[in-house]
Amino acid sequence: MVDSELEAIRARRMAELQSQQGGQGAGPGGNSAEGAANSKDEELRASILAQALDNMARERLGRIAMVKPERAQAIENMIIRMAQARQLRGKITEDDLKDMLKKISAQNDQSTKIVVNRRTYGDSDTDDDYDL
Repeated sequence: MVDSELEAIRARRMAELQSQQGGQGAGPGGNSAEGAANSKDEELRASILAQALDNMARERLGRIAMVKPERAQAIENMIIRMAQARQLRGKITEDDLKDMLKKISAQNDQSTKIVVNRRTYGDSDTDDDYDL
């Protein structure tokens, strides 16, 4: 009889802990199923990247992720697409990763332009006022 009471208490406590974790650790959706799916996707991404990158390239990608997470995410997506399309012949080296970074930065440079328009006020030459 004592064992059954102890088991009931444990079951209630486990249910409380699971409900607390479901509300906190599930992510933005608040659904523990979504949290599990997201963690499963992250594990799949990590395994694909581990198979596709050599150690030096993986370290460089980690350093890039610390500085520019959006650029690291773009590189990771590119590598995963290439792996899924079976375009990778071997492991990606650090030099290959540098080439990918150059391609991505070239694409970003083409789309980003800064234009400075200097405005002039009045039609007169302002230097003439100081030539006395």
